[in-house]
Amino acid sequence: MPADVESMFSVREMPWHREGLVLDQHPTTWDEARQLAGLTWDPITEAVYELRGIDEAGEPLYEPIKGWQRIARSDTSATLWINRDSYAVIDHGEMGEIIEAVLAQPNVKWETAGVLDEGRSVWCLALLDEPIVLPGDDTITLPYLGITNRHGLPGGCTARATAVRIVCGNTFRAAELEGDRTGTTFSFVHKRGWRNRVDEARDAVTGARREMRAYEELARELLAIPISTRQRELFVREFIPMPPAGLVTDRVARNVEEARDAIRDVLASPTTAPVAHTAYGLVQAAGEYLDHVRRSRTWETKLNRTLIKPEPLKGQALKLARQIANV
Repeated sequence: MPADVESMFSVREMPWHREGLVLDQHPTTWDEARQLAGLTWDPITEAVYELRGIDEAGEPLYEPIKGWQRIARSDTSATLWINRDSYAVIDHGEMGEIIEAVLAQPNVKWETAGVLDEGRSVWCLALLDEPIVLPGDDTITLPYLGITNRHGLPGGCTARATAVRIVCGNTFRAAELEGDRTGTTFSFVHKRGWRNRVDEARDAVTGARREMRAYEELARELLAIPISTRQRELFVREFIPMPPAGLVTDRVARNVEEARDAIRDVLASPTTAPVAHTAYGLVQAAGEYLDHVRRSRTWETKLNRTLIKPEPLKGQALKLARQIANV
């Protein structure tokens, strides 16, 4: 298992879920999912001490540092982070309160969950079992709700909608494609009183469904835009531009051509060939390259840019595809 993934489960095999426990059935409760994901431990808070001197017996004297706390694992006592004491932990049991509020909605199933970065970040992925079928695309697209909880690190317990094209695992959000860097996001800040907002977590599912409808409308629009072979090649060369002559080394030039060839291969592959003659196909090819071909330093990096964080290059791909269609 990759070094940054400690434990995880998944029900549906995804391109970035090739490790961990694979299940035949979806977990029916958060307690069950938590066990399977390796989330039976909790983040806890403890005092932070500093060395203030040596006593008469030669033993060190420690005193707590006012205003600071240590976020640690309950199972190993390993330090996850050091924070101000205003930071309120949302542990995995309490995270379940948020999750159960989401699960109260119909057609929601937990697809995967796990532990990253030695416990500093945990995640789960909820499937909204309402597949999107697009004319001209022979695969389905499924809407998901990704939830992450970071223990001590910047960022709250956050839910964000995304769409996954099953045949290739490409992830897209209508908001990021259109250049909106916020999109459908619901976040619990790690401050005291966060529980007062648990009932609002249902809004995340409502927002996810709204964004999926927007994505479906956008996809249908792009499928109706024809793209010629010449336009397709122009897209490849513009999406992976070559630096100006005189400023590019042989190594950079080779890297650019390799990246372009990778996108050409995606366009000719079974995942994209059926729609490669449309603007939708260009955007999907760019997405498959960004999600699965482009190298990632860590598994968490890949998870973040495919699921959690907006990827601005996907928005650029959409803009470029629309421009190319008029050339």
